Amino acid sequence: HHRHRKPPDNLNAYELYLLGTEKLEQVNQVDVEEAVRLLTRAVELDPGLARAWVELSHSHGILTGFGVERDKNRALSAEAAERAVQLDPGDAEAHAVYAMILGDRGEFERAKAEFDTALRLAPGQFEVLTFYLDWASTFEEPERVAQLVDKAVSLNPGFPMWSARIFAHAYFMVGRYEDALRMLDRLTPENYGRKHWVMRSGALAALGRTEEAKVSVTDALRRFPNLTVEDLS
Repeated sequence: HHRHRKPPDNLNAYELYLLGTEKLEQVNQVDVEEAVRLLTRAVELDPGLARAWVELSHSHGILTGFGVERDKNRALSAEAAERAVQLDPGDAEAHAVYAMILGDRGEFERAKAEFDTALRLAPGQFEVLTFYLDWASTFEEPERVAQLVDKAVSLNPGFPMWSARIFAHAYFMVGRYEDALRMLDRLTPENYGRKHWVMRSGALAALGRTEEAKVSVTDALRRFPNLTVEDLS
């Protein structure tokens, strides 16, 4: 893959979008920063490429979760999601990313409406269901959330790493701590955002695995010295 190291200048917007998405799926800070560069270039070349705006919104959102220039990345993520929905109102995933932005702002009713649109447009789509699961504990009964995670996993038994981060969060929020840890174990520490460290430590503590929980807290604070329980939100 040597030729992918630095993309040649003559790549078209769609190729840049594909390369950027590939980087994004590695879910570590270095690769996601590269995804932002590639996807930003893609939308510069073709501002109408809704899919690239969707992935750009995810990329900025994940950098926010890694604690990188949080205000700036949060704003850019929101802007990209809004562009995606405007450009392609029929794209379920565009509605899902916009819903996540609204949820982050505490606009839960609007977020729920956007998720409902996304789920209606693509009822059996793994990605859309997974993004909904990141917020489902806000809108659904805990048993229902757990059922939906189980459903998503059965839809895609070889589920990708980015989705394991979301499943971990969904399980954690409904008190399924063993399952949350099982999902976190599919990641490396490079894939953990701030909230994943808080969840890991919290899940271990909840299961009475006190020593492991202490080690996890120490590891977390080494990576994110200003980490607090608020990072779960």
